[in-house]
Amino acid sequence: MMVVNEFVCKNLKTGVTSRSNFNAVQRGIFGILIVSALLGMVACGSVGSGSAGNTLVGASPSPTPTPTPSASPTPTPVSSPTPTPVPSPSPTPTPSALVVTPGKANVALGTSQTFTANGPAAPVNWSVNGVPGGNSLIGTISDAGVYTPPAVFPATNGFIVTANSQANAAVSATATLLVVYPNNTGGVQSLPIQFGVTGGNDQDVSPNVCCTGTLGSLWNFNGAQYILSNSHVLARSGQGVVGDAINQPGSSACFASPNTVANLQFQSALQSTPTSNGIAESNVDAALAQIVAGTVDPTGAILDLGVPGPSSIASAPPSATLDTAQLGMSVAKTGRTTGLTCSNISSINGTMSVDFASFCGGPTLFTSKFVGQVVINDPAFGQPGDAGALVVTTQAARPVAMIFAGDGTNVLANPIQDVVSLFSSPARPPVTLNIVGGPDHLVSCQPMAAVPDVVQVPVLSPTVVLSTQEQFRAESVRQSRASQLTIDPAVSAVKLGVSSDAPGEGSLEVHVSGVLKAPIPATINGVRTKVVFDSQSSLPQVSITRLDIESTTAIKEAHVAELMSQPGIQGVGVAISKDNPAETALAIYVVRGVPRSSIPPTIEGVRTQIIEGARFRAY
Repeated sequence: MMVVNEFVCKNLKTGVTSRSNFNAVQRGIFGILIVSALLGMVACGSVGSGSAGNTLVGASPSPTPTPTPSASPTPTPVSSPTPTPVPSPSPTPTPSALVVTPGKANVALGTSQTFTANGPAAPVNWSVNGVPGGNSLIGTISDAGVYTPPAVFPATNGFIVTANSQANAAVSATATLLVVYPNNTGGVQSLPIQFGVTGGNDQDVSPNVCCTGTLGSLWNFNGAQYILSNSHVLARSGQGVVGDAINQPGSSACFASPNTVANLQFQSALQSTPTSNGIAESNVDAALAQIVAGTVDPTGAILDLGVPGPSSIASAPPSATLDTAQLGMSVAKTGRTTGLTCSNISSINGTMSVDFASFCGGPTLFTSKFVGQVVINDPAFGQPGDAGALVVTTQAARPVAMIFAGDGTNVLANPIQDVVSLFSSPARPPVTLNIVGGPDHLVSCQPMAAVPDVVQVPVLSPTVVLSTQEQFRAESVRQSRASQLTIDPAVSAVKLGVSSDAPGEGSLEVHVSGVLKAPIPATINGVRTKVVFDSQSSLPQVSITRLDIESTTAIKEAHVAELMSQPGIQGVGVAISKDNPAETALAIYVVRGVPRSSIPPTIEGVRTQIIEGARFRAY
């Protein structure tokens, strides 16, 4: 037997090594006890752990006796730590064997669109909606990929162009296209002109550019007829003088032999006063130009507001009945740049800060606020040049607003009642601005091409990737609170999601498949909730009421000054929450790229909705 003079123990958990020296008596006793030590005594005080973390060093091997069974200790439950969410790695994209360009296109009647197929599987054969080469009803496509739309507007629109590999029939790629009516608003019009067309002040030029807007609509005022558009379109943002020529399609410096169709008479005051707290004195961007006899359609017809035909959309007057903008209202307009477009009102009662240029295409001269404004959060609805266009309801063509500004993402409009109030007089007898219109009628909302050479702002992808930190924040709350939410039998699931009211922020995505016993709170532990109604029957039966809007407007007014004093915030309005369509929200418009303070998920219990864009400017 090896004599053991020293006992060495190393604790692998702490890394500490201990040593003990033995005298002769101790060595004898140790020899007797070593077998017992090997039976179950684990050096350094680690008993019953089942760990290999402690090791005997320097002892000779000894026979292992049969151990005496001992009672197992009752295990103590140990709660599992909350796992840290780890984002899945993005897969490495695999090069496509075939790609069709463009992947999406609008093709106007009477024009064509060339598609190309690139990749190792080319060359290809082309088809439309599965028909090789297409046909006269859906349009044709040549061997070179040139698509020609049908001769008349298709009854069923929206087509798929497919490129099939000639070498491998299993390989193909597709693109989508929409046939649209040609634009008829951006060029020279025959006299008498109709409305919704390009035009502006003859002096609105600079060395390099000319500026035009939209001659929006026709109005009766004090025994005469007037064209209504913006002050920045007809009166050069306050620099115009009475009698200035209003030309169609625009200034004589830019267009050969334009027609003078009106002369400037009245304009709103766009700049603020020392006592107006930054708000434009007139609170609208509007001007009236008295028509030149015989140059305009006296019925007030607006291009493309009528019934669609085989190759164009008929013009029609708007309704003679004015309406008030409502959240979610379906609206339309005909403007110089984008023609006929339709969308929905996304916010009302807005306070917006807007830049005005010193001259056509020049730097900002002044900035004014406008209150009570209407916003359409849709870049396809309007673009620069559409200012002055009349906004009407799609169901009855009733005027509700007039476009005056935007940021490429949002379109801003003055409520039409505010415009009427500005120019009307309470004198006895009163002088009232009245629209030239007709009976209520539907607006077709058929798709239309924009003016040639205008770059359309693409709609940003709704896909938002949360940061790892934001995923962890939202997932931690989800794991701790999901069980409480699912006590309500109408809640089928609670998932980690992305807020639609605040892109970049996580949310608790609460899926509802029945009638809730209680409303879902707007936030839980500081994380926004997003309510997803999985079936039509689970949608809330109570819609947003006037009282809801008035209450949210009051909260907006209490906080708008504080919010808009912060860098990067350029507007606040009242909207419908995108995270819960049964609730209102404070729409807060921020300038993309400008550092700003964090915006809380709720203000006085009302959800906040953050909408990014460029600076608002009159366009």
